[in-house]
Amino acid sequence: MSKKILVIGLGSIGKRHLKNLVTLGCQDISIVTRSSKKIEEFESFPHYFSIDSACNANKFDVAIIATPTANHISDLTLVLDNNIRNIYLEKPISDSMKRVSEITQRLSSVNIVVGYDLHFDPGLIFIKKLLNEDQIGRVVSFIAEVGQYLPDWREVDYRKTMSASRMKGGGVMLDLVHEFDYINWLFGPIVQVLGKNGRIGNLEIDTEDVSVSILETSSGAIGSIHLDYMQKELSRSCKVIGNEGSIIWDYSNSQVRYMTHKNPSWSVFDYSYYKRNDRFQVAMKSFLKSCDGVLDERLVSFGEAVKSLQLVVSLKQSNNQGSVVNI
Repeated sequence: MSKKILVIGLGSIGKRHLKNLVTLGCQDISIVTRSSKKIEEFESFPHYFSIDSACNANKFDVAIIATPTANHISDLTLVLDNNIRNIYLEKPISDSMKRVSEITQRLSSVNIVVGYDLHFDPGLIFIKKLLNEDQIGRVVSFIAEVGQYLPDWREVDYRKTMSASRMKGGGVMLDLVHEFDYINWLFGPIVQVLGKNGRIGNLEIDTEDVSVSILETSSGAIGSIHLDYMQKELSRSCKVIGNEGSIIWDYSNSQVRYMTHKNPSWSVFDYSYYKRNDRFQVAMKSFLKSCDGVLDERLVSFGEAVKSLQLVVSLKQSNNQGSVVNI
């Protein structure tokens, strides 16, 4: 049976999800957007100005929430109020921990997935496999980094985007929250953090543009995460150091290199065949299957997504008080 789908928000990620839904064969789609201009590519779909007006006109099986981060919890509340039981919520779940406990209590009978699509990246999946197989022994440290020049991100004035606005839930830590999520997924749980972040560059924004974090895991590993809005060329990587070997994830070149003390030459896992949109499309396909009860362990639950948000909140607290924060 075809699903009636409501896409909420038509920014860059909302457009991506909508295109992928069409590619996957979904046809019964409606859109909620505050823009009065219909995009020619999507003008055949019914448009609504609010979630309530859309739900008053239709009964939906699925909602895709792709609005600014600061609106996520309020939009999720409206979706739940309108009895939509299958929900794909873009990451992060919010810009603060306010109302997170309250909303969690309403999700026991809801199929909700949070859009951490890097769980579908073949490189990170391969690293997870190497760690599960104990290929490099016990992890003792990790170094994660991602940076990209904010004005190059989207085909609009960066100063008018969510990223530039604290009120909309922007800032490099929430924008690049993927790093906090996958570090927790691969090495967590995280038990202690120390962070420094701020608006240090010359971008016209009121959010932080650089963040440097030190984290300790429950197993005793110590690692760091560097985030920035400043690097002209995209840089994204993670080095994992174990007591019996090392792994390097090179996102930009779609490679994982790994070596062990017993075999001190680099082996390479190359997945350059896999394009960026592939993981968004596979994640959405897996979510739609989960609506029919077919579960994929790569999908991220609301509870798991709370952990990455808690890391960001704790690191901002650490920056403000100038001390270590226990999770």
